[in-house]
Amino acid sequence: MAILSETSRVRNANRESTIYKLMDDESADEVTSDALDVLDVDSVTLLVETSAGVSGGVVTLEAARTSDYSGTWQSMGTITTSAASRTYLLSLSPSNDVSGDAALPVPYIRARISTVLTGGTIDVYIIVRK
Repeated sequence: MAILSETSRVRNANRESTIYKLMDDESADEVTSDALDVLDVDSVTLLVETSAGVSGGVVTLEAARTSDYSGTWQSMGTITTSAASRTYLLSLSPSNDVSGDAALPVPYIRARISTVLTGGTIDVYIIVRK
């Protein structure tokens, strides 16, 4: 699955946010997005938008050492959808190392539908802030 769209904005203090659309109208279990390189980013947010009628399903934000890692990717967090809402966010904050530099703990992330979506479909975005 490819990156479907990419939009960037530069804000004050030269801070850049890029929104990657990674899934469009998906619902099948175990669908995964392409991996994104996040080695030098400040933060990452998983944004899931559901269609009307979605009553359940889980999307997992996963991480790995390489973009083509063939083993089980590490879960960094999940979003559980329901009929109560149509928009969901999961944000990862960096951890500070001894030097005071902030960085995410892994170089690559992706989104995966880890439990089939019921009653509709989802669009998945990852927002990267540098």
